Amino acid sequence: MIASLRGSARERSSFQAVVRENHTALHGGSVQAPGLNLTCNRLSGLRFHRNLSLGSYLRAVRNSPVKSQITTVRKLFPYLFGKIERSVPEICEFDSLKNYEMNYRRLAQLLGGCERVPPPGEIEFLRSIQNRGAHPGTIGLKEFLFLTAFVSIIAPQRAIEIGTLAGFSAAVIAAALHRRHPDRNGIFVDTIDRNTHSVVDANKPVGFQIPDIIPHLPGAVRVHAPADSSIVRELAGRDELELVFIDADHQHPRPLLDLLRIAPHIQCGGWILLHDITLGSKGVAAKKRFGAEWLFAEWPFGKIISANIGAVQMPAEKTAIIPMALRLMELPFEMSVASHRKIRHALYGNLAELL
Repeated sequence: MIASLRGSARERSSFQAVVRENHTALHGGSVQAPGLNLTCNRLSGLRFHRNLSLGSYLRAVRNSPVKSQITTVRKLFPYLFGKIERSVPEICEFDSLKNYEMNYRRLAQLLGGCERVPPPGEIEFLRSIQNRGAHPGTIGLKEFLFLTAFVSIIAPQRAIEIGTLAGFSAAVIAAALHRRHPDRNGIFVDTIDRNTHSVVDANKPVGFQIPDIIPHLPGAVRVHAPADSSIVRELAGRDELELVFIDADHQHPRPLLDLLRIAPHIQCGGWILLHDITLGSKGVAAKKRFGAEWLFAEWPFGKIISANIGAVQMPAEKTAIIPMALRLMELPFEMSVASHRKIRHALYGNLAELL
């Protein structure tokens, strides 16, 4: 670590001061990492998790951009000793359209205790599309019921989706937002995909289902293709977004990288929805991907699960997600070996953005 920090005497002095400062605090009483006392986390069932390992800490310092190394030392040092909390998700299943309103009320309570009901036209819209999500990779009925209810309850002005495919979920999100903001025109969803043509039909562009599902909302969804999650910084300001849906490459650590790229732009208390959070443990052998599943399982703050889709809540202090990210980076990458160095560099670079 000292070798990685070698530079000016001023930098070395700053590092030593950080160590002395934290050492004194530790011996004066227990130290808890900043941001762990959440005011925005209403979900229950927390249990203690292990501390950040020294190895992960040192690698984070060594791989941080030079200008961020002292900040990395200072901000992450308390996590070596503070207790990291790991959460148990709340369960809110949407089993059928018949029970949609009942499940909607249950989810609304989890998200803030408010009494909300579906807006006019929502159940009719869901009934009209219940047999439309038939393409491979498209979210199923139970999942888009949960997605619609979640978006409807949070009701942000707009949302971002990473992973467009046929565009079914982007259209569902846009329709839900329009019902909550019927007097608003323009773009409700920015959806991002690395491909120009859909993997479910090579003859059609990504997002080809959007105009079929919401013909009454032309221009409500803007497709960015080819592009990846790094483009989010061009689409949203810092701490602007309330809701993001990640449903792209599920190979570990791609979902983690997508989340780290959007984290600076999500409000504290905002939500990130993750699809295919059981694809690793329940998927067929040839298609097992653990990226989203491991990310959801390790998320140490508020989270809700509904079948194969889940939602995780951004904590009050975004730095608090870094120890989790570093632990996930120790797990085997599911991508080709040739890409490991590049994606690891991107992960460390985006971690530095949270400091």
